[in-house]
Amino acid sequence: MSRRWAGVARPLTSPRQGPPVSRRELLAGGIGASALIALPDLTNPATRGTRSVIAADSAGRHVFLYGALQASSSPGGSVATAVTPTSGSRSLPAAVPVATSLAAAPVLSPDQATVALVTVKAVPGGSRVTLTLVDTASANVARQGSVTLTGLPAGTNILPTPVFAPGSATVPLVLAITVPTGKHLIRKLNPHTGSATAHTATSWQSHHALAYFDSATGAFAGPFHLADQPSLALSTAVATRHDLFVWTTREPQPDPGAKSRPKSPPLPQLNVYPLGSAKPRLSAPAPAPWPGGEPAVPLASGDVARLVNGRCLQVCSARTGEVTQLTVGPLNVNRAKPSAVTMQARPDGTLFLTKPGNGRAIVLDPARSFRVKADVSFPVPAAPLGAPWSKAVLSPSGDTVFVLGAAKTGGISAYDVATGALTASYSQGQQFAGLYQMPSGTLLAVAARNPRLAFFSSTLSPLGTADTNLHVSAVF
Repeated sequence: MSRRWAGVARPLTSPRQGPPVSRRELLAGGIGASALIALPDLTNPATRGTRSVIAADSAGRHVFLYGALQASSSPGGSVATAVTPTSGSRSLPAAVPVATSLAAAPVLSPDQATVALVTVKAVPGGSRVTLTLVDTASANVARQGSVTLTGLPAGTNILPTPVFAPGSATVPLVLAITVPTGKHLIRKLNPHTGSATAHTATSWQSHHALAYFDSATGAFAGPFHLADQPSLALSTAVATRHDLFVWTTREPQPDPGAKSRPKSPPLPQLNVYPLGSAKPRLSAPAPAPWPGGEPAVPLASGDVARLVNGRCLQVCSARTGEVTQLTVGPLNVNRAKPSAVTMQARPDGTLFLTKPGNGRAIVLDPARSFRVKADVSFPVPAAPLGAPWSKAVLSPSGDTVFVLGAAKTGGISAYDVATGALTASYSQGQQFAGLYQMPSGTLLAVAARNPRLAFFSSTLSPLGTADTNLHVSAVF
């Protein structure tokens, strides 16, 4: 086991200072020292009358906070409890540091029992990619394995994407491998002085590889390098019990005749791989836009759905690879304000979609031609875009939508799914940037500055606040 992972209670380190952002950090969408901390759930559902739809075994699991550490004179990864707003509140739990310097955002398994973490380390002649599966009940490492990519030049960047396959012990790992192909001098003209300075520029080229981790044995198969060079590094991947769906895009190439005979941009390519294989059983062009981590989920039918442009569902047949595109009416509204968009598959087979920039949260039923089963409208919050991405959550029972409060008031609000009516709200004027529901039913609202964490009951009663030196990007 790598020392980085030994002992989940190790203190976290402070972020790097000085060096410019690397290509991998840009591709991963993160800057600074990433970190993951585990937070025990605040309350036991049995003491709060939580409905039985919350599984008993999920109530005791940890919640994981992921983000970048801020510079601090006394760095640390634990969450410090603060004075609680109500005298009857329980003591807030202490957090446990889990990992730092992750190569990509963590991924939570569909059953919420496991979190997948990935690190990349340069080794002689290549890079070692380590996948660690953390048990959410104990916050301890459940299984770990490494795969080494050899023959890569110095300076190679690897962007890993772990993917859980529901009901399977196989965890696919999609690797975007970007290698430097050459360096040359370029001259840049200073528009203010007219003088030119020389700078070294690096050319890069990307391709993808697949590796498969067996969570039962801890063994890796691969890596299997794909013949898709040159391609764009960003991709989208989702898995079913039997297949891995991967969207990639060929990198546009220079065209001397582009001005007189412009070419259409390349279409994304969809490949469907049987789990454990590097040979696709289906391969076909896919509709635009280019992939880049947009929401994609497996459906109960065995097909997969990809949400694009914040308003369209592309449903891919697992049998033929045919893609059917449909517009989601309630989301098909143009607004000048950008918005985070989320899509989640629920245990009953429905899909929960949110577009806070439009003030909409909807439930679709794939079994009925994606009929809109519920449509809730709410005031647009102050931060409809940016991390944390989750701005609205659906209760486990499916009868209540919790959302960030309106831009003018802040706080959080609750709406009845059946009627769309506002049923509760709470605000002391604080604006939150993200909203999550912990397994016990406790709501966790994330702010941009301390106290960053605020806890509420399902009736929106405040339970307490907590400080952390982690700029929270996501909660799992």
